[in-house]
Amino acid sequence: SSDLPSFKLEDWLDASSSIFLWNIALKPTAVSAQISVACSKMVAACGVILAAICLAGAGATTFPPKSDHFLRVDSADATCHGADLHHGGTTDIPKLKELCSNHEACVGFNSRGMLKRDTSVGCQDNDLSDGAELYVRVDESAVADQIGLVPLPMSASQGTTTVSLATEFTFKTKFTSEDVREFMDTATAEYFSLIFTHVSNARNSTSGITSLNIVVESTSLDLSLSTDESYKLSIPSSGVATLSAATVFGARHGLETFSQLVNFDLESGRYVIANTPIEIADRPRFAHRGTMLDTSRHYHSLATIKRFIRSLSYAKLNVFHWHIVDDQSFPLNLNTLPNLVKGAFSSQEIYTAEDVAHIVAYAKLHGVRVIPEFDTPGHATSWCTGHPEICPSASCRGPLNPATNATFDVIGKLISECKTLFTDEYFHLGGDEVHASCWNSTASIASWMKEKGFSTEDAYKYFVAITHATARSLGRKSIHWEEVFNHFGGELDKDTIFQVWLSHATAAKIVADGYQCILSNSDVWYLDHLTVTWQQFYANDPYMGITNPTQQKLILGGETCMWSETVDDSDVFNTVWPRAAAAAERLWSAATVKDTDMFQKRLLAFRCLLTRRGVFAAPVNNKSARSAPPGPGSCFSQ
Repeated sequence: SSDLPSFKLEDWLDASSSIFLWNIALKPTAVSAQISVACSKMVAACGVILAAICLAGAGATTFPPKSDHFLRVDSADATCHGADLHHGGTTDIPKLKELCSNHEACVGFNSRGMLKRDTSVGCQDNDLSDGAELYVRVDESAVADQIGLVPLPMSASQGTTTVSLATEFTFKTKFTSEDVREFMDTATAEYFSLIFTHVSNARNSTSGITSLNIVVESTSLDLSLSTDESYKLSIPSSGVATLSAATVFGARHGLETFSQLVNFDLESGRYVIANTPIEIADRPRFAHRGTMLDTSRHYHSLATIKRFIRSLSYAKLNVFHWHIVDDQSFPLNLNTLPNLVKGAFSSQEIYTAEDVAHIVAYAKLHGVRVIPEFDTPGHATSWCTGHPEICPSASCRGPLNPATNATFDVIGKLISECKTLFTDEYFHLGGDEVHASCWNSTASIASWMKEKGFSTEDAYKYFVAITHATARSLGRKSIHWEEVFNHFGGELDKDTIFQVWLSHATAAKIVADGYQCILSNSDVWYLDHLTVTWQQFYANDPYMGITNPTQQKLILGGETCMWSETVDDSDVFNTVWPRAAAAAERLWSAATVKDTDMFQKRLLAFRCLLTRRGVFAAPVNNKSARSAPPGPGSCFSQ
């Protein structure tokens, strides 16, 4: 009615979670602003179809430009003249989505290819009842509340039908090589067990979704920074669902998405998928999406590391940055340098070379790259136990001694052996927090620096240059912590990657100088900072302060960092999760996906999913990370 602007519509939506059936005669230009405010609340309170009608009634202004999300409407009430923009020249739904997303005046399209400037109920084509479909462009909140995925896909549309999986549901893979078949057999077997977790006595049924047919285009199993991780998932209201991807790694992400859409229905005893038909076209925003785990300050068992890798894949994270050694311990037993492992806490807290090879292979099966870090010249006093000759003195053990070739001989042997264990093209050489007082106080090093005319800064630069060149000569590109850039600017090869941890602002300087960058700013993405909330993790965007598109391309992504001073196998998972999932969505989903209220609903469900899968994630609503639940209650509300 004409007095609707003074009517507190939000109060109705806040008051109840019931579904309201409304029949409002709208005057769009008069009430559009108020309806827009209320629509996001209507999604949760009233369901997706009513929300879509609400959004449509508010007019085209309720749809953000560049939205890639669409809801499929099954029927219409009437016709409206002047609602068409123009024909898209195609009836291919994904192409029409792209055309509409890139047209600011487009608020939807029909399956006959007509783009629309208006999709309110009165402007929907009356021939939808003859089999055509209308796709309504909506904002993140409508899709997020219904799709319920973490991370949220780049593009998605859905319907309103709940469909069950047939009793004999199966995965079917069309493979291009035997390697692809073996990889996908392993992946589908894993996801079959993750999806079908209950024993059900429901009687046999051949109706619903009978299979997920998977097509992988590439024969390659190469996993690198440039690997194509995109996929497309199509789930009809009956029959055969399809998943297509360029690589097995994209297909694996599609399996994760499919698994998150399936739920057990207690009443029927069947597994169901809501809101079909569903169409998803997905790809990551950033290529490097990782979490670092420190295994020096506390040892983490092989079983924990494998579970950690699995947990990364559930959030579509694709890098395990393994900070293997540090001052506190050297737990890696190398065949060519057997004395180094004397720096371990004990003979039971070590990793063999064979263990490492196994972890790398296991991670690859889960779409996760393993990047090792051997931090030098600082953070390396554990090396001195087995090789005292590479340290300044018995009483002043670090940083490593730059004045003797013995130091670089050990580092060269280490990189040479590790390149056969770690298959990734990148090798993290650290370079942070180099406090050089021992160099000044050790007579032999002080004399060497004087002879060369070096300051401690020069000796630091000399050390980094040699280790960087050694890695490069052995076929590995280097990653360094931020201080190396801060000290030496643009003096290293341009394919060097710098990892920012001290200040987010340094990222802009790094890319302005033509270098690639990984973001891990410690004020937000350090997981050992227990009072940093998931909301802060979620808001931390790698592009912050960088507007030049060429420079943005040099931001490879980011990592959350799990330093282990107060973390071991007993509490690592509830310290990492669920906050790492907030960073995972920031690194995967579109930049426009940033509504914390909508993400919280999905994060609660994702935390429940993690715990069901044996990943012991802490409650989402904790004020301090890894604290216990406040009392009895559902994981969906804590």
